[in-house]
Amino acid sequence: MQKIDWFPSVLGNILNKNRTMKLSFVLLVFALLNVNANSFSQNTKIDLEVENETVQHVLEKIESKSSYKFFYKSGEINEDRKISLKVKNKKVADILEMIFNGEPVIYSMVKNQIVLKRTSDKPKNKDAEENKEKRNIPLAIPVQYTVSGTITDNQGVPIPGANVVEKGTTNGVAADFDGNYSLQVSGPESILVFSSIGFAGQEITVGQSTTIDVVMLEDSQALDEVVVVGYGTQKRRDITGSVASVDTEDIADIPMTSIEGGMVGRIPGLDVVASGTGPGASAQLQLRGQRSFTATNDPLIILDGSPYYGTLNDINPYDIESVDVLKDASSTAIYGARGANGVIIITTKRGTTGAPRFIFESYAGPIMAYGTIPYANGPQYAEIAREAYRAIGGYPEGGTSDEYDEIIFDEIEIESLREGGNGLNYQDMLYQHGLQQKHQLTVSGGSDKVKYNFSGNYFKQEGIIPGEVFDRYSIRTNLDFTFSPVFSGGASILLNHSYNKRKSSAALFQAFQSSPLGKLYEDDGTPRFTATADGLLLNPLADFIYDSYRWDNKSWGAVLNVFAEAKVTPDLTYRLNLGTNFNLRTIKESAGYYSLARNLGTPTADINNSVDNLLLYESVLTYNKQFNEKHQLTLTAIQGFQSTRVETSGAGVSDLPYEESRYHNLGSATLVNSVSSNLIETDLLSYAGRVFYGYDSKYLLTLSIRADGASQFSPDHKWGYFPSAAFAYRVSSEKFMKGTQNWLDDLKLRLSYGVTGNQGISPYQTQGGVTRSAYSWNEEPGFGYYPTELENRDLKWETTAVYNFGLDFRLFKGRLSGTVDIYNTNTYDLLMYRKLPITSGYDQVLQNVGKTKNKGLELSLNSVNVAGEDFNWQTNLTFFKNNTEIEELYNGKVDDVGNRWFIGEPIEVFYDYKKIGIWQQNESAEAASYGEEPGQIKVLDVDNDGAITDADRMVLGSAQPDFVSNITNTFKYKNFDLSFQTYIRWGGMTAIEAFAPFAKKRYNKLVFDYWTPTNPTNNYPRPNQLYEGSGLYGSTLRYRDASLISLRQISLGYRFPQSLLDKTPFTGLRLYLSGENLAYWTKSELRDFNMKPDLNGSIGDDGTRTISSYPATRTMILGINVQF
Repeated sequence: MQKIDWFPSVLGNILNKNRTMKLSFVLLVFALLNVNANSFSQNTKIDLEVENETVQHVLEKIESKSSYKFFYKSGEINEDRKISLKVKNKKVADILEMIFNGEPVIYSMVKNQIVLKRTSDKPKNKDAEENKEKRNIPLAIPVQYTVSGTITDNQGVPIPGANVVEKGTTNGVAADFDGNYSLQVSGPESILVFSSIGFAGQEITVGQSTTIDVVMLEDSQALDEVVVVGYGTQKRRDITGSVASVDTEDIADIPMTSIEGGMVGRIPGLDVVASGTGPGASAQLQLRGQRSFTATNDPLIILDGSPYYGTLNDINPYDIESVDVLKDASSTAIYGARGANGVIIITTKRGTTGAPRFIFESYAGPIMAYGTIPYANGPQYAEIAREAYRAIGGYPEGGTSDEYDEIIFDEIEIESLREGGNGLNYQDMLYQHGLQQKHQLTVSGGSDKVKYNFSGNYFKQEGIIPGEVFDRYSIRTNLDFTFSPVFSGGASILLNHSYNKRKSSAALFQAFQSSPLGKLYEDDGTPRFTATADGLLLNPLADFIYDSYRWDNKSWGAVLNVFAEAKVTPDLTYRLNLGTNFNLRTIKESAGYYSLARNLGTPTADINNSVDNLLLYESVLTYNKQFNEKHQLTLTAIQGFQSTRVETSGAGVSDLPYEESRYHNLGSATLVNSVSSNLIETDLLSYAGRVFYGYDSKYLLTLSIRADGASQFSPDHKWGYFPSAAFAYRVSSEKFMKGTQNWLDDLKLRLSYGVTGNQGISPYQTQGGVTRSAYSWNEEPGFGYYPTELENRDLKWETTAVYNFGLDFRLFKGRLSGTVDIYNTNTYDLLMYRKLPITSGYDQVLQNVGKTKNKGLELSLNSVNVAGEDFNWQTNLTFFKNNTEIEELYNGKVDDVGNRWFIGEPIEVFYDYKKIGIWQQNESAEAASYGEEPGQIKVLDVDNDGAITDADRMVLGSAQPDFVSNITNTFKYKNFDLSFQTYIRWGGMTAIEAFAPFAKKRYNKLVFDYWTPTNPTNNYPRPNQLYEGSGLYGSTLRYRDASLISLRQISLGYRFPQSLLDKTPFTGLRLYLSGENLAYWTKSELRDFNMKPDLNGSIGDDGTRTISSYPATRTMILGINVQF
């Protein structure tokens, strides 16, 4: 408690000269700070019992029981007045009303500070009143009214550039270098708004004062931001582990299918790679690299407190309040077996007290392909075909020959050649402008007893391929109940339905590969099923002309989480969490006679169903106590049980009598290709505890341990134990750092170590397995079972140990802040399949062998570059670099070439021969020694033994980038806002199948610079009709540098001023235009081919990316956000 009885000399002189400043300005600043201070502090409740004690003593007791500090000037209140009180669980504000009931005292609560001052009905400025009468001029409405003063921080240091604005107008100035300002205002009723980056804003009514000096308090909002951690929340200032967050306000206008798109580049260490760009395409999430060979590498998703194993496509991203990512083991160890790959905590929006508030948001816009991929047109294709035959002596060198054209081209192609022109461009025929749209209504509100937040959302994507659609309907309800001061509860309900419809990937494959000299329709308009006389080159439009192929994926999901909470004592809370996660998915596929998939074969149909259900029970006991203001202790005890059940069934048939029935009458088929069903059940029993201790917010310690028992393992190895420890030291709070306070706001060092586990294996692998097989005995058919998988009851958890060193800093009153993390992750007892001798009767067995290591650097920077009343500019930069290495395999330090696993290399690499050029004519003798000839691919003879063998294959690279970075700039000018995100993914390798074309004439190819006797290039080999596939060493042509710089997102918005909305029912209105993936640049020639290395196609097991699945796209949307 502070009694203020000192004043700076300058302020004292002012007070002596102007009796209207009778109250201390220090008090005035505190008293008139905005009353929208920390709502958490204002709701603080305490117990208080005093008997005939002085007001001063009572205020000291309140300070000891809360985080409040009282400020008042000596003599302003009667400290010696004695009172008696007995209250339980009362707000501090209510207690103050009791203490000063009937007394001429008012108070203001500003965050954790309470300012007391005396009130009086008598005029405060007697001299002014007398002068007013003498001049006969109303003092309250002068013709010109000028207010001036000085703006300083609480250390008396001037704040140059601080903004002073007359509220409700554009009238304002900025303080000069010494913190001085002078502003003409309309009169005493004017309200001045003081603001500056890094300081809490203030509003002060001018009144009769012409001089207003302001002491601004540092805004600790960034440090007081609440972050969701495992089984609780913490202020960011108290975090001891590595935790990052996505600011959902920054991504609110991005046209996202799911929240994955909003996380790209925004979380250091989180690598988000899209599996494709078709409607509803998902992404792969990987946090701090790949650790495991066979177990899952996916981070754990926590949705509103319970694990979520569905697809993120089913969660409406605009319902999300916050996304917090736990990265190091000290943060994730509380989740034990499930936290080895990091934890992503998603919290949806909840209700607030007040009248119902409605928000309607809608947007729509086109989805566009970057352009067609440059495959050869008709004349180019014809010349490539001729060159393929010249390579084997089947076509004359130089020029063209009608005679030989008649041999190598069929009649349809000859006709097309004679007609001239560029032939058919199938891509132009297939592509359309897609459409993306979203419509959402949200209503929230509530009272002290019940708070609610309800939203309904419809999202639709129509792809650039006709007939490809993704629809999602979702309804979410969050409820919070306060039954009494002791008991509370709540529920989160999410219902969703999605529908994904696609065409066969064969359509794009045929569009890329078919001869552009083909013919799609007969002269009478009848569609042709084959584009040429070649039965393998089909009409790419067949699936659209005949509507003979369908693929439908329908999903219904429900997530229900309920909780009940009891405040056992003011410091002890018990919470019960119950949750269920249900998902039903049905995938249906039918391919008719005229479909590309069946190629005039009999119709087929397949149906596959899956039902997933998760049940969760958790008891959480939390003790939170603050001692003597400086000691903070939080104890958490957890007991939980999780049960999952996955049931699948499927059937596939062929030779349907009529394809119109599609998948609706499987029983009518002649042939049953497959019938299957399966049930997988797993249970996880857990106990955990965590201790957090903080001293004066300077020394912070977190200890945790978790024990998990998983049903996947045998009784001797069911339990895994996962401890962690983290320590943080706020260096900036030390006395020896006092000289840095004018530029260093906060500096915290973090050090942590923890162990997590991974039980991500099938539940029955410890027991071995058998397979059903048909046999014949005495010419009688029969069925039997034979063992196919050797049991291993010694299987145990994969274990990951993580060391993390971090640094959090905040400089120049919040203008620059950031985090740095350095980590080293070691994973051992890897679950891997080990090959067995043939004499064992088994192919392989799953064992705990091998080690991997991940080490990396992560950086996040936030800067406020310009902070003005009309113009603001902020920048966010993220950067991370991760290196994954295999340290050991089941043979120790010996490579496993068959699986492409190599000691010292990442888990997934490209292993092949290295192309060093094309054999030239002057190298014909050397080429012949290798059994090759000029025009063919020249590869490196690694061991220089004069022969190309398997020993000459080498690790060429991996998809692991050198680093990933993201720069987001946000500008605000008056009511306009502009943001753009630049995404950089540098280094790494990609392998694209289209760059290794078929050597023969049959299939079309990209427009390449290929070798001929008159064009001795080193880029691509000579087409050759002799070779199947891409020819000798053709796979070496696939590899490209995957470096990418992308303008990932840009958004321009305008928020209508309130003055224009006053006559409307709206309380807020914003229009915006946004684009995603609008432009990009690549280090290799991928941009020239309209290929995007982080988006195109699907990735095969060998890392090869197939572009025939879907081309890269970009999106533009126009949206509106209305509040009422």
